[in-house]
Amino acid sequence: MLLKRFLCNKMSMIGLGVVILVTLISLAADYLGLADPLRISISNRLQAPGSNFLFGTDQFGRDILARVIQGGWISLKVGIVSVILGAIFGVTLGALGGYFGGWLDQFCILAMDAIIAFPATLLAIGLMAALGPGVENIIFALALIGVPRYGRVVRGAVLSIREKEYVEAARAAGSSHLKIIMLHVLPNTMAPLIIVTTIGVANAILIEAALSFLGLGVPPPAPSWGNILADGRNFLTQAPWLTIIPGAAISLTVLGFNTLGDGLRDVLDPRLKQ
Repeated sequence: MLLKRFLCNKMSMIGLGVVILVTLISLAADYLGLADPLRISISNRLQAPGSNFLFGTDQFGRDILARVIQGGWISLKVGIVSVILGAIFGVTLGALGGYFGGWLDQFCILAMDAIIAFPATLLAIGLMAALGPGVENIIFALALIGVPRYGRVVRGAVLSIREKEYVEAARAAGSSHLKIIMLHVLPNTMAPLIIVTTIGVANAILIEAALSFLGLGVPPPAPSWGNILADGRNFLTQAPWLTIIPGAAISLTVLGFNTLGDGLRDVLDPRLKQ
């Protein structure tokens, strides 16, 4: 039933199509016969898009098409891995706090509130300034920022689920707390969690691009949508494709994940069912 609703939801299918397209292109970068994204060719610097260079070249003569596709792989990796790690820790805190309550719940709430007290981008900038540029550090920073988002969603769901009849029946049957959480509680929190994590990938990609634009993300010469944008800001009138193309890639990818998340909400949220 859910699969049929998903396939009939135009928003879900459009978002899924964009996400699959961007992912396949990024994964197939090594098989597309593209130029080396790090290869410098001063004689070809600032070439406009054309037959020789489909998306043009930058100030060092590097192929923008190759750099944008390679940057897409980095952005997707950062977004997806950081969301997975953030969801693991967030779900753990939210599930334990919501299920057991008491001092453990207060500790989990305090830990999540301490993180969410800071604006996400500002906290990411502070963490990256302390840790230094690098893909691993970006993933860690974005995962930490995402913990409260997933923890709060799961905690809210667990607070209502833990008093359900089937959970009480499992307790009466002698099931352990771990078994009840894993088999009866967490599976029923998956719908809102899937929606939040899907949109979380889009937010992570945006923040990674902002960090790389500021020089705190992926260190050059490795391509990232953010640092390609940063390189192009000095050539806005001379070579506008340096900013238009990576900006369009960011917009399309974020729109795809957000649209997919909205579509999943329409399909999975029982309050929206007719």
